[in-house]
Amino acid sequence: MSRTLIFSSLVYDIAAIKKAAYRFSDVLSIDITPHSDEIECVLHFLPDVKEGQVDRFVAAFKNEVLDQDLRSIIAKETEAIRNAVLAHALSKTGLQEGE
Repeated sequence: MSRTLIFSSLVYDIAAIKKAAYRFSDVLSIDITPHSDEIECVLHFLPDVKEGQVDRFVAAFKNEVLDQDLRSIIAKETEAIRNAVLAHALSKTGLQEGE
C-alpha cells in the first residue's frame, strides 16, 4: 500500500522531508524524487499498517515535514544569537587559555 505526495521545492527543503521520513520509519519507507520545482514522495506503508490508518499517517507525515522545515528556518534565523550566548557562557568557565 502506498501514497504519493508532492511538495513544492520552493516551499520545502528536501532535508526536512528526509527528517520526517526518518521519524516515520517505523511505519513506512519512502522514495524521494526531486524534480525542478517539486519533490515527489512515494510513501510505502509497512505490511502491518491497516488501510484505516493510512490517511492518519499521511496527515501526520505532512505535519512533520512542515515542523521539520520550520525548525530548520528557526535554527538558521537564531544561529548568531545562540552562538553569542554559547560563547558568553563558555567565556565564564575559565576553560580558555590564560584565565
